[in-house]
Amino acid sequence: MAFRIPLFDDIARAWSDELPDKIGNDTLDAHVDYILPHVRAYGEDLREPQFWVGKRWREIRDEATFHENILHVFNPPNEYMLVVDGNILRGSWRHMAPYNSLILEIGGRSELFDLAFLNPEFLILKKHGDQARKGQRKYFVLVHEYAARNIDWRNLMELLYNIYRSDSGRYSAWLVFILVIVGIILALSFG
Repeated sequence: MAFRIPLFDDIARAWSDELPDKIGNDTLDAHVDYILPHVRAYGEDLREPQFWVGKRWREIRDEATFHENILHVFNPPNEYMLVVDGNILRGSWRHMAPYNSLILEIGGRSELFDLAFLNPEFLILKKHGDQARKGQRKYFVLVHEYAARNIDWRNLMELLYNIYRSDSGRYSAWLVFILVIVGIILALSFG
């Protein structure tokens, strides 16, 4: 993980694009579609289990009727736990390394998911096939439980977009910082 200076993050955010108030049909899937091209370069790989295995991931949806607290836990070596409001279903997970995909098995059912984005706070999967055409959710959005506490899906999308905003303006922030230092040195030299 890169060394960060909070002041530069603030400057970078001030100079970078804002996340639009309304994106497409204003759904979670539309937001993820908009944000992924911006943040994909800052993502990790499923081959790096330290980013996702052994963590509690909270499922995020944009449905007004979704009130369950659903956690997904991927324990080593291959235990998968689906926790719905404290009730646990056990299954297994398997990483398909060459494809950066996961197979989740639970209750006699197996599903294949491809990685869309991963970092310490977000695990976004996409079920294989054209789920949107079938009227299903396109993305399976999981947020580290600690980061997701009491935050609605729109604010979580803002946090995801901030990954891009913080890094996209970083070089500009460094440039301004260097120019200010050079200016101070020149002013002190000639003053």
